[in-house]
Amino acid sequence: MDIAPLEIPALHDQDRDLWVVPIRHHSPACAAHLERMIAEIEPAAILVEGPCDFDPLIEMVCDPRTRAPIAVVALKDAEKGEAGHDAHGATRRAVSYFPFCAHSPELIALQAAQGRGIPARFIDLPSTAREMLDETGDLAEPGDTPGRSLLGDEHPFDVGDYVTALARELGCRDGNEVWDQLFETRLGSEDWQGFFADVGRYCACIRGATDPARMARDGTWPREAQMRALVAQYRNEFTGPIIVIVGGFHAGAMFAAATDQPIAPTARGGKSYLIRYGMRQLDALSGYGAGLPLPGYYDRLWQMRGQGGDGLSRDIITGFAAHLRNATGEHGEAPSFPVMVNAIEQAERLAMLRGRPFPTRDDVIDAIRSSFIKGEIPVADVPLLAELRSWLTGHAIGEVPPSAGSPPLVEAVREQARKLGFSVEDGDRRSRELDIYRKPRHRAASRFCHAMTLIGTSFANRTAGPDFRNDAALDRLHEIWTLCWSPQVEARLIELSEVADTLDEALAAVLAWKLAALEEEGQGRNARAAIDLFAAATRAGLKGGAGAMLTLVETQIVEDPELASLVAALTDLVLLRRGRDALGITDISVIDRIIGAAWRRVLILLPELADYGEDQLRGAIASLADLRGLIELARSSQAPMDIALFDDALALLNQRMLMPGLAGAVLAFSLIDGQASMDLLEDRLRGEMRGGYVDPSDRLAFLGGIIAIARELLWVTPAIIDAINDVVGHAEQADFLALLPHLRLALMPLDPREIDRLAEEVAIRIGAQPGDLAALVAISEAEMTANLALDRDLATLLEQDGMA
Repeated sequence: MDIAPLEIPALHDQDRDLWVVPIRHHSPACAAHLERMIAEIEPAAILVEGPCDFDPLIEMVCDPRTRAPIAVVALKDAEKGEAGHDAHGATRRAVSYFPFCAHSPELIALQAAQGRGIPARFIDLPSTAREMLDETGDLAEPGDTPGRSLLGDEHPFDVGDYVTALARELGCRDGNEVWDQLFETRLGSEDWQGFFADVGRYCACIRGATDPARMARDGTWPREAQMRALVAQYRNEFTGPIIVIVGGFHAGAMFAAATDQPIAPTARGGKSYLIRYGMRQLDALSGYGAGLPLPGYYDRLWQMRGQGGDGLSRDIITGFAAHLRNATGEHGEAPSFPVMVNAIEQAERLAMLRGRPFPTRDDVIDAIRSSFIKGEIPVADVPLLAELRSWLTGHAIGEVPPSAGSPPLVEAVREQARKLGFSVEDGDRRSRELDIYRKPRHRAASRFCHAMTLIGTSFANRTAGPDFRNDAALDRLHEIWTLCWSPQVEARLIELSEVADTLDEALAAVLAWKLAALEEEGQGRNARAAIDLFAAATRAGLKGGAGAMLTLVETQIVEDPELASLVAALTDLVLLRRGRDALGITDISVIDRIIGAAWRRVLILLPELADYGEDQLRGAIASLADLRGLIELARSSQAPMDIALFDDALALLNQRMLMPGLAGAVLAFSLIDGQASMDLLEDRLRGEMRGGYVDPSDRLAFLGGIIAIARELLWVTPAIIDAINDVVGHAEQADFLALLPHLRLALMPLDPREIDRLAEEVAIRIGAQPGDLAALVAISEAEMTANLALDRDLATLLEQDGMA
């Protein structure tokens, strides 16, 4: 890799009276020193690295009613020809965030400018510029978490070659600990010039060890050209000193002469909103590329900046202990007073040992780990440490003023969530049980959760409950949901706000898009896929758009050429109809109408099974087996399916020439449906099994068809087992070995109990005891002892590796 010449930037360009301030985003130390610098320099204007199209939002960012953390969310529409446009016209957007917390230097700068009555401007490329997306310029998926940061990627601060070497030299674990030791510990210093000079040198070293090809890919150079151009423009516009605040990685590039004209923002192609943001989303450990880990720690450091960090460890350790006392006990016992004192003392001594003026984040965590945990500390999966991380991350969500102009959809969904008892005030992850059978409000809350999931928010995740779709766990009285109102929830709602003002409207729009997209996804004319969406809409309580959606679903059904898809879709519908009370479905006419359309389509396709090729035979038999289950379900639940019409369709199929396997399935169906006699089945079975087929599989195919449809006939029709015994019992060894795999395939639908019963029936016919046919494999006592010892050794190894 070619290393660029290292240039250590100055702070002040005297010729232009320009102060360039290198910062690390969300650093309390940078924010504190910036406050001191602004107070001393008294600038005429402040320029901040950030998308230049965000300038109109600065006033709202600085509004007294705004409470960090907040973010500007930018939505960029896909351009024509990009993958973001669906054939049906739905627009996929790139979602990017420009977050602020209380100790973001950018926010401190903007607030200082407003307080002094001086101009403040953003100087980066517009948020819609291609370089502001990912390295390839591709669109992100809507609602991605944690979302693309418009502050850039600061991973070189943690994993770059220079930082890695410096961490090894200083005895630190990673780049974040290096940063804390070199800079956050200087929070209380008054020497802002020395501080920012050191930050500039540090960042210049990081840049010097960065591959230029990476900077070419991630848009560094076009962004810096834009910043230089706007700095030059505002230098000509304002008189007096100007402070330019940029990420330390870019600071040195600001002193070069501007060679390009700035790119002005356009009104086309994207929108931006000021939204509430969360501490969890600011956490570098969750994937946010421009943050510091555990932002709640740095928020406490910022709040205590007047004390220079003194007392921080005591505040954190006693606060966490109080949190544990208030918890439910799942993280172990709350620490006693002596344990807390010991942890505080350990944190102070660790800081002293590591040459730090006060305990930093890692010192506090190390002290809590060694003091609060009794006995050996496991390598992984320590509940107390997981809770500590969560507590040090924080759960707060900010507030924005009403003038921020949240779209009606966002406000409507927030209000609906509050009425249903959901918290939208913080980003904490919660679990909630919903009694959907007995409490109407809980049923409404369940529909809300299903709707939020269907439209693509990350608000709710269902972990348990009755499954009306698959006829499972219907005896469970409660649904269990994991819930979290995050900024990504509101960002997704903002995306949908152009097509909807209410949740029901958003649900209808998304469902229409999804239905129209089935063709594009290779699932056009697929009844099962269409009913999947209708079932999801039903669980979500779709109201206004149900009629329009019905028309689209019916179109998919009447054009579906696959019997298996239609039978599966119909089964889903009948199950949904049966669970209508718990699902809150008061009008079943819509479902009944779709059931009628799908049933008519099934009856049309049923006689066409005779035209299936050999490669489709297994699927055809499986469809008939599913169809039998559907008919029984429809009869028990009184679904509006005219079963008499099925008799006519089955009779038409019986009149066709059928392959042996399909013929056995159809004849078994006819027998249980009352259209065929037992004698006919016995005669046909014996003829097939004694037939002169060349392929052994053909001799047993008819039997396999019978068992696939009605395996209970084995016990009520002795002639079936007699026929099996006659053919298998009198076969020569070579013929028996040829028949064996196909016999296993034919008997595959039997469960273990039925296999044992069949074995007993065969034993009786050959004059043997059932136990005589069982093959028992015994092991010696020594072998068993050796196996137990090996099992214990493996368990010990897994435990040592933290995998037990």
